[in-house]
Amino acid sequence: MSTKKGFTIIEMLVTVGLFTIIITIAVGGFTNAIRTQRQVASLISAQSNVSLALEQMTRAIRTGYLFCHAPGSSTYSTLCSNSSGLTCTVDRSTNVWICPSLDFYDVEGNHVNYSLTSGALMESVNSSTPQSLTGNTVSVRYFQFRLLGQLEGDNFPPRVTISLGIAPSSTDPAVANDVTDLETTVSARTIDCVPGTNPAQC
Repeated sequence: MSTKKGFTIIEMLVTVGLFTIIITIAVGGFTNAIRTQRQVASLISAQSNVSLALEQMTRAIRTGYLFCHAPGSSTYSTLCSNSSGLTCTVDRSTNVWICPSLDFYDVEGNHVNYSLTSGALMESVNSSTPQSLTGNTVSVRYFQFRLLGQLEGDNFPPRVTISLGIAPSSTDPAVANDVTDLETTVSARTIDCVPGTNPAQC
């Protein structure tokens, strides 16, 4: 009589089945962790990129003047429109201007324009060719300025609110469709300009 012992075919099938289930769960969890890590890294990269651009913009706006209009004018400049034909709108109840682009003069008297083109924040100085403020790791989905107190004689310091939505540039829909909304408000140091004066003296 043989004394050899071993596994039955049923025991082998159950063992292999349990092992397959455990490996599948482990691999799935590992894959999800990798995907989540990539999503987080993409979001951090996009937000860091835009934060630098916003910091550069707010520094210029803080010491700027003549936002979206010429001296003595109470109508918005067409330079605050965008390439898609969108123009500023005015909320008459609050006198807030809502513009797709921002046009103004910086502390050094340079003519500055900020706009959105093909998902990138663009800056043009003295009508030069626009340069991108954001890198290829971020896609800006929308870009809007809200202006209050920017007209001469209103005795309010100009206040500019920047609103934008960003998403990482990615071929992964789960990442590319994850839009983060950002908003910041900047008050310019100059209260306003006096009609008829030299803009450089505002």
